[in-house]
Parts: sequence; C-alpha cells; structure tokens
Amino acid sequence: MSKQIIYAVVSMLCLVLLGCSEAKKDPQNEFNYLTEAPIDLGVISNDAAAVAFLSGSLVTVSDINTTKIKNQFQLNKYKKVTGISLSQDNNLLLVGFENTLNVWDLKSSLLLGQFTVAGLSEFAKISKVAIYANPVLVLVGMTDGTLNLIDFENSLTKQAKLHEARISHLELGEHRQLIMTAGHDGQVKLSHIDSLKSKFSYTLPKRVTSAATGLKNETLFVSDALNEQLLLRPFSNTREPIKLVYHERFRWFRAAALSPSGDYLATGSSKYWWTLWDAKNGREIDAFAIESATSTAMILDMHFSKDNILTTLSSDGIVEFWDINTLASSLN
Repeated sequence: MSKQIIYAVVSMLCLVLLGCSEAKKDPQNEFNYLTEAPIDLGVISNDAAAVAFLSGSLVTVSDINTTKIKNQFQLNKYKKVTGISLSQDNNLLLVGFENTLNVWDLKSSLLLGQFTVAGLSEFAKISKVAIYANPVLVLVGMTDGTLNLIDFENSLTKQAKLHEARISHLELGEHRQLIMTAGHDGQVKLSHIDSLKSKFSYTLPKRVTSAATGLKNETLFVSDALNEQLLLRPFSNTREPIKLVYHERFRWFRAAALSPSGDYLATGSSKYWWTLWDAKNGREIDAFAIESATSTAMILDMHFSKDNILTTLSSDGIVEFWDINTLASSLN
C-alpha cells in the first residue's frame, strides 16, 4: 500500500470516527530532515537553533537550520530514557533515566556528572526533567508526584510533593521565579522556586496530556485526556477559563506552545497535523499537516520565536518552520 493511500485511509478514519477538521498543507513551508531513523524523544532549544533527540540508545544534538550533528552520545541500551533537556544557552544536555541523571557539557562533549534522584515513595521513578544554566538548576519530576530541584551553585536540593500522581509537564518561568508543573492527577500548578509552595492551582477531571505557559506565566494552556482544553489567566482579575472551540465531540492534544505575544496557541494532535488557535478567545484558526515520512508521524515538541515563527519537531525526525504571521493574515 502506497504512502498516499495510507494517509488517505488514516484521514478518512479520523473524519468518520472523530469528525476531525481537514488539515491543510502549506506549500511555502520550510522543513529539514534531521535523521532517517524514527525519534523516540525530542526537544527544541530555547532559541530554536538546536534540537536534541533520542533514537534507540543514541542521543544526538543537531543544528536545526543546517542539520549538522554537533554532539552524539551512546547510551546504555538497557537503561530506559525517561526525558531529555537542553539548557537555554545550549551548552548543557540532561538525560534522565529511571532513577539517575547524566549531564554533558556540549562544548567539550564531556560527561560532567551522574546523579541519583529519588522521590518520596521508594518506588518512584523519574518522569520529566529540565535543565537551566547560569546558574545551573535541574528540575526532576517523579512518578509519585514529587518535584526535586537541584541547585548546583549553592549545593542545595529541595523536594516537595506537588502532585498525587506522575508529573508529566515541567517548566521554569523566564525570570526563574515560578515552576509550572502538571500531572496525571489532572492538576496544573505554579509553584514558587524558593519554597516550592503553590501560588496557583487548577484541577481538570482527567490526567493532563499537554501544557504550556506563556511569558511571565500570564497565560497557561492545559488539556486533559477527556475533553477539557483550557486557557487560564492565573494572575488576572478575570479568572474564568477560556475553552477551546471546535466542532468535534473531542480532540486529543499531545504538545502545545504559546506565542510570546500571547495572541496564538499551537497544539499538536496524536496524528500528523497541528492546530493554530486564537489565544484571546479559544477559537480555531486552522489546522495544518506536517511533513511526514510515515503514517504514524506526530509532533514531539513545538516552539514559538519572538518573531512568531513556530518550529515543530516530529517523530519522523523532521523539523518545520511556520511563519504564523503569514498564515494568520492569509486566513483573515
């Protein structure tokens, strides 16, 4: 069966079973192939200049624009990788395993250290990781809902039980004051970095499948495994959530990103397309098909630049660059 026929069958099934809107293909869209091997995990750097991804037991850091490989590290094939993260200056790579962390210096390609991390439960394992530089901070979410914060400059480790189940999303705000976490308990939280005490919390009926925070944490997007997809304004006088508006009975959201201006939301589905939303009212602008090499392609990570360029990374090892200003204006 040809690739085109497979795509047609998958699209038809989606339309029949879920009522999905037909995704458009942008003929002007630029894309780059990073690898021919499928990607298990992948993250886009803070400046969208680099990408780190895992294929089998090999983790690679590549330049997004040239696709040139900058670093490669062979991991123990018997150890399960639970997360990867690039520091915002692109100098550090963090790889999380079930109970240990590896940190590499990407300038020298040297392993800086290996660390063991535990939760409050003796059976807890690492579920989400994030690393930040200048000074170096490591955030580690655990399957029992515990958050570990490791401050290397001050030789401090803090721990708090923020969730009642697995932490699935983890991000530190731009001014390093608030940590956004979300988990399988359906909760999304903003917690102060010094005390790890919650400053904002919202609970959804089911486990969180995607979450994103805007600049200064002024907007949060969160979706669960049922049919709740909300834009929240944690510190606004108007705290009524904005629900995403679409025709289908439900949709599944795997990835999300908010534009720096707060005007747009991008979400990745469980299939080979993504959707652009008006973040001010939750209305769908349009859906776009990603470049794909297989019928199982899906978006692993999404990133907005200050110029409203959306970068997407797919499980097929393809990065794409979407000019949101052009797309939005062409649809008006």
